[in-house]
Amino acid sequence: MDRGVKAFFQRAVVTLCSGYIIVYFGEFVFWATPDREGMTPGGLIAVWLMYSVMAYPFLWVVNQFRVRDPWAVWMAGAFYGWFEEGLVVQTTYGSPDTPFPMSISFTALAWHAPIDIWIGWYAMRRVLAQNRLVTTLAWASGIGVFYGLWGIFWWNEPPPPMKALLDAGRKDLVALHFALFAFGTTVPLLLAYGLLQRMAPIQFRPSTVERWGFVGLALLYFAFVTVPAAPRALWVLPPLMGLTFWALNCNRRIETRPDVLAAIPGPVKHWNYPVLLAIPLMASVVYGVALAWDVRAATNLAFYYVATPVGALLWIAGVVVCVGRGRPGRRPLPCASDE
Repeated sequence: MDRGVKAFFQRAVVTLCSGYIIVYFGEFVFWATPDREGMTPGGLIAVWLMYSVMAYPFLWVVNQFRVRDPWAVWMAGAFYGWFEEGLVVQTTYGSPDTPFPMSISFTALAWHAPIDIWIGWYAMRRVLAQNRLVTTLAWASGIGVFYGLWGIFWWNEPPPPMKALLDAGRKDLVALHFALFAFGTTVPLLLAYGLLQRMAPIQFRPSTVERWGFVGLALLYFAFVTVPAAPRALWVLPPLMGLTFWALNCNRRIETRPDVLAAIPGPVKHWNYPVLLAIPLMASVVYGVALAWDVRAATNLAFYYVATPVGALLWIAGVVVCVGRGRPGRRPLPCASDE
């Protein structure tokens, strides 16, 4: 097979695997129920493919700016969050549930950057590479507890199928639906982590045609879809992206090591992946107990009011750290492994 064609297919596999990891933490955990519109196998596959398309520029940024350090990963996550919420959809500019300017942080910096990217795509792969049962179990269980607690809020604003079950007193079916959804979407997550690991190490370097094609399409989408739908995007998104790229470029100037995708540690022991099933297990236990006790807490609001300002502050801190370390005269980061 031609080297260029082989490299393209490698990038495609890495993009699809990363896309599933990101959609799992970004949407499947966020939705936390199959009892809503569009939750069919075909619908879930379509969302995965859409997230894989959005994962492509994120992976390109990781390679282009030699993203490896945790702060750099955070800034790349901020880029991803605003690419999704500020370009593809327009929630960054305000909605009835999330007024502007709080919408700048939620969900791009409050959810996507920390949960999809930092925890799901970055930290969990490092945890798996340690091959320590207790560590993997602790992380998976913690994510599962969060998952279960987050899902509670849907009982306060249930979609029609869930409301019908709750009104009929069928809490058992609500809990069963949640468990089936959680386990059913987590099994492919194990495969995505495993396949991504098998592809390592890889340099995610798009061809010239891919780069110009993607940039051109993104600019056209911004001009003809994003701005007409949310005119505020014209003066909000460019400065946010500009500052983020500035910080990432400062990181690139001083980072001498391969990016975090090219330097995936390993190998991961096969027994380590099934430990991740603790995520849906703990989520189902927490969800089921809370449902049995009729706990109707607004966990979404608790998360919103904490994560939204914290995400914004962490982005500001990320800019300061990356720009500060990239000042002229600063010594390069050490070449020793940080894994």
